[in-house]
Amino acid sequence: MPSRYAPLWMWCLLLWTLAVLPAAAAARSSPPPPVQQIHKCRVEGVATFQRHACAPGQAEQAWEVDVVPAERRHAARIEAIRRELQASKEALEARRAPPVQQRRPRATRRDGVAPRRRARAPPGAVISLHQQPRACAAARREQAAAYARAGSRRGFALSRRMDDRVQAACR
Repeated sequence: MPSRYAPLWMWCLLLWTLAVLPAAAAARSSPPPPVQQIHKCRVEGVATFQRHACAPGQAEQAWEVDVVPAERRHAARIEAIRRELQASKEALEARRAPPVQQRRPRATRRDGVAPRRRARAPPGAVISLHQQPRACAAARREQAAAYARAGSRRGFALSRRMDDRVQAACR
């Protein structure tokens, strides 16, 4: 039976999302992220990458790189998770909504009296697996004693006979 409440991981994800979304929204409304330059320099035949400009004659190439591309990826991932959570929440609420049912008229017998309803077992009622639990326990004890007497020389016939007795007693 499904739980009435959302699983713990959904709550954790929701709290995490609520903590990160305001930061993501602030990042969207802020000016474009700063750009940083990366310089590739060749010093004595070895390529090095650095933030500041190369010495004269050592510069090979320069790039402009976004400083915060990871934050954008995280914001997009968080938005996707938020949409997924919202969809699963709506699906769960749709399943929980009671179906609209029309009431059936009560059936009556010819004499005008409504038939009795059959009594059902209360939910959680314990039903015994064995008709005679004591006989089952005795058969199991007898089986264990027989196996102990036979030891390692126990044959198939003895095992089959004792298993059949236990099965018959424990139905």
